[in-house]
Order: sequence, then C-alpha cells, then structure tokens
Amino acid sequence: MSGILNYLTFTLTSTNEYSDIPDHFTNCFTRIDMSSQFEPRDPDFKSRVMQSFSEQSVMQTINASLVTVEPGHVEIELPYRRELTQQDGFIHAGISSTIMDSACGYAAFTLMPPEARVLTIEFKINLLAPAAGDHFRAIGKVRKSGRSLFVAEADLYAMSDETEKLVATMAGTLMAVNPQKPE
Repeated sequence: MSGILNYLTFTLTSTNEYSDIPDHFTNCFTRIDMSSQFEPRDPDFKSRVMQSFSEQSVMQTINASLVTVEPGHVEIELPYRRELTQQDGFIHAGISSTIMDSACGYAAFTLMPPEARVLTIEFKINLLAPAAGDHFRAIGKVRKSGRSLFVAEADLYAMSDETEKLVATMAGTLMAVNPQKPE
C-alpha cells in the first residue's frame, strides 16, 4: 500500500489519468492548487505588488510585464528582444534568471505583511533548453510560506505560434525584510 501512496501526487486529477490505481485510492484525492492554500497577510497585496513591480527599473529595462497576481502566485511576461540575447540569438541566461527571480520574489511578496519588503537570499537555476521564442512567461509559486522566510519556484516558458516549451526552472529562498527605522 505504501508504494501506491508514494505514487500519488498533488497533481493527481482523475482515475482516467492513472487507470492502474484502484478507484478507492484515487477517489479521496483531488487536484490541489498550491496558490489557494495561502492567505495573504495584506488584503491590498495586489496593488502593493503592482506598485513595487512598477518601481523595478530592471523590469522596465527588459520590457517585462506583470500579468497575474494571486496569493502565492505571479506570472511575468517578457517579449523577445534581440538586445537581450546571447551570441546565438537565445535569451541570455542572465535575463532568464532575472525574470524568474522576480517571479519567485513577487510570489512570496503577495504573502508578506504590508510593511515588509522582499529580498532574495539564494536561488538555483536549471537551464533546460535554449530560450528561443516570440515571448516568455515566468510563473512563480510559493511552496512554503513562513514568518520571514519563503521558498518559491519558478518555471520559464518560451512561447511561439501557440506552443510553449519549458526552458528553465528556479528554486529560491526569499526573506521578508522590515524597513529600518531611523535612529
């Protein structure tokens, strides 16, 4: 029985997808939307995230836009621009890191108290394929929300002609930083 339970995951959606698992095991599982498990500490989190994003010069420089803001979940889009590429015409890994870092950071920021600021304290990136596409979407999701530390993940998709391809992933740790009070 433990083998079957290890096989079941949070993405289990129906018995049709896993026909080899008996119904009595799968009937008790439903798809879990990770972002819905989080309750924001600030009822005005959306406008706070959007305001902070608009103040980020690097996002303006690369022409990125915030397209989705939900508790523990954000999506950022980036159009392809030749000046953001490496020598072979793919979006540079530094740009991929930048957009995924912001996606992780803002996903965590949605869950922070109103007075907090967000700061990345570490991340790891996996470049899975060349970042070639017409535009890109970074999807950031919080996996663990703490009092001051947050763990988030981001996926970067290259999009073109109605297709999307996962080209990079990131795992990061973020910190809620309270502004310093003047002495």
